[in-house]
Amino acid sequence: MLSPEAVIVAGAAGMSSLGALFAAFAASRARALADWFVLLAGVVLSLGVLTHLAPEALSLRSDGWAFICLGAAFGGLTELLVQRRKAKMADPARLGAWVSLGALMLHSTLDGAAYSASFGHSEVSGIVAGTGLILHEAPEGVAAMLLALQTGLRSSIAPLAALVASAATTPLGWALAHGLGERAHGSMEIMFALSAGLLTYVGLRLLVSGWRAVRART
Repeated sequence: MLSPEAVIVAGAAGMSSLGALFAAFAASRARALADWFVLLAGVVLSLGVLTHLAPEALSLRSDGWAFICLGAAFGGLTELLVQRRKAKMADPARLGAWVSLGALMLHSTLDGAAYSASFGHSEVSGIVAGTGLILHEAPEGVAAMLLALQTGLRSSIAPLAALVASAATTPLGWALAHGLGERAHGSMEIMFALSAGLLTYVGLRLLVSGWRAVRART
């Protein structure tokens, strides 16, 4: 029989997969609405951070806001540096999408580690944290798919990239945290806040790119 911890991790990966596959199907059927999907994904992810992830991070640590800002700044600065170095070699929008997809991958990995660390404190805290966190996994999968499409990947490859970025990385983070043991448990609050910051960056970037694309069409 699977443990509650394993069920939550599997459920998170499953929700991300469903979100990514839904976005792939929707984008293929309604390409004219793809920009609206990007904008909506940014809204949903940003609301998820504001209503759940950020308050939870602040309840775990009084200085959690600093790590949230650090995670968001890391994503933004990484995109800026990559675009400056590769400005003459590639489309800046595609580079930004790659950076955002990488940030989402790191966020999902930290999510998996946070699940494991939560159970390290107690099973009840793990179930409560895991149940709350799992709710944003479907929008995260949608965002991963939309970002994969923005990178310019072929439509046959983009779903695989989205599944790796949003679904496979959660079990990976869980496994890594198990391997680290108590060292991971002690840094759970920091990982959670950094994860929220990374998702803040991804959500804001989707909002901005989606809004610009929608305005350009009107």
